[in-house]
Amino acid sequence: MTADNHIHTSFSPDGKGNPEDFVLRAIELKLEHVAFTEHADLLYFDPSFQTGDLTAYFAHMRMLKEKYAGRISIAAGLEIGYTNANKTLNAELIKKHRPDYVINSVHEADGSDPYYPQYFVGKTPYEAVSVYLKAVLDSLDAPYEYNAVGHLGYVTRKAPFNDSVYSLRPDLVDEILGKTVAKGKILEINTSGYKSGEVLPPREIILRYAALGGKKLCFASDAHTAQDLCRNYEAARSLAAEAGILCQTAVIGGKESELPF
Repeated sequence: MTADNHIHTSFSPDGKGNPEDFVLRAIELKLEHVAFTEHADLLYFDPSFQTGDLTAYFAHMRMLKEKYAGRISIAAGLEIGYTNANKTLNAELIKKHRPDYVINSVHEADGSDPYYPQYFVGKTPYEAVSVYLKAVLDSLDAPYEYNAVGHLGYVTRKAPFNDSVYSLRPDLVDEILGKTVAKGKILEINTSGYKSGEVLPPREIILRYAALGGKKLCFASDAHTAQDLCRNYEAARSLAAEAGILCQTAVIGGKESELPF
């Protein structure tokens, strides 16, 4: 294990634990690099899920970087929840805080989040997947800099059907992957849902990404507690190897670096 590129602490509305707990756990695991990626979901449909105090977050991360310099590389990043309505606000947020690392994710489409049952009401599987994938495709042209595409296939994580994203809309998935490759963005292998038997994106999409020329993958536990750091790492490494990608791409000091997967 060398890096975990997706972490949420108490600075996220659903995270638990002080960031320093995560740093100490990462050092215990002998990681070279960790990227903190607190939630920034502006104009999110559920007002109870509020973006935290990002000014305090970045100040705290500067302190941790100095304290642990020489022991571990730390990135102070954000997971931006993209919608067409908030993209200008997202750009302003990034300009203000200048995060070290940005995951561009889609958590909301058609006014709801596919994590919740209400998103699927009145939609066929084809429609539910299509709405989500069109939002992801739109997000790739976001008017701000970002490094990685987050948890592609998120729509199926809590879906009331077993159809795969790729089987329902291979055309849209290919368009997303092709644009991801063309833009030189990193595709994360998110293992947060692996207990249900699947990483995001699922195996068929990771292999398709490689077949289309994609070479930039990274490991992302999507940890919300320190003990979840690097969870299911071996599953991600195995899939990357199957795709012929032996190094993960991490953003360290503002530059992309290759680390062993």
